[in-house]
Amino acid sequence: MRVILLASLLTPVLAMAQTESQPACPTLARADFTTAVENREPTNTVSQVPVSTAELFFYTEVHDGSHQTLYHHWSLNGEPFVDVTLEIGSDFWRTWSSKTLTGLGMKAGDTWSVSVTGAPGCELGHWQVTLTESGNAPAAPDTSTQGTPDRTAPPPPSPSQTQSPANADGAQQAAPTDSAPVDLSANFMAIEELLTLGDTRGARSAIKRARALTGNAQQLAELDQMDKDNQAFAELNQLIRQRDIPAARQKLQALMVSVPPESPVYPALQGRHKLLDQLNEMNRDSAALQAAAAP
Repeated sequence: MRVILLASLLTPVLAMAQTESQPACPTLARADFTTAVENREPTNTVSQVPVSTAELFFYTEVHDGSHQTLYHHWSLNGEPFVDVTLEIGSDFWRTWSSKTLTGLGMKAGDTWSVSVTGAPGCELGHWQVTLTESGNAPAAPDTSTQGTPDRTAPPPPSPSQTQSPANADGAQQAAPTDSAPVDLSANFMAIEELLTLGDTRGARSAIKRARALTGNAQQLAELDQMDKDNQAFAELNQLIRQRDIPAARQKLQALMVSVPPESPVYPALQGRHKLLDQLNEMNRDSAALQAAAAP
């Protein structure tokens, strides 16, 4: 009898503790794709955008989620692309994530989708936008002045090969039938940006899309090697997350030798070199403190 009574008394206490440890899911008052955000508000809401769109945003207005975390899970054509973590600052909070599309070789019919989640068990919804041929989009930013390595560009087209503006976008989507090299500088810039952010999964998708744009054997071989270097970079990141500094430094040294300086992977390796130096310094400081505190 006492056991039954004790269990009945503990049940509401345990339920209350569980409720306190798992806050209620926030409410999404608004959630939409947009092509721009101004003054913390979307300028439009879209379910379709032209392939020439330079950047895509996903905007959310969250209620009753103060100090919780929101996640935007971006996918391209159903494949996970990047996860964005957003902190909710108050019970009325507007926040958004974005994806630069320039250089990814997008084509009509491609779909971007975002799933929004919160704490474990909080599935807040799924939204999708489709790329189309028609319509106007914000112009892509001018990247001609940025310091990126020169890439092999195709020879100037003959008058018979020159395309009208109406057909230019469509012509860029399919790989050429001959073996002439194509200009992949925008693609390489996007890959470098993704790797600088540590997004190896997104970089791999960008590499695959760059491969679809060229039939040149040399460029294909370069992209294949870039994909292997990207996978090795992902392994390096894993070692760093595990705080296996000796193994990470050994792998980094090997990659710094094997990866050419003009590769989009190389700047990311330089960033990891600085990070490992900082971690080494932190480890030395920690060891010194422990030695000083030892009896």
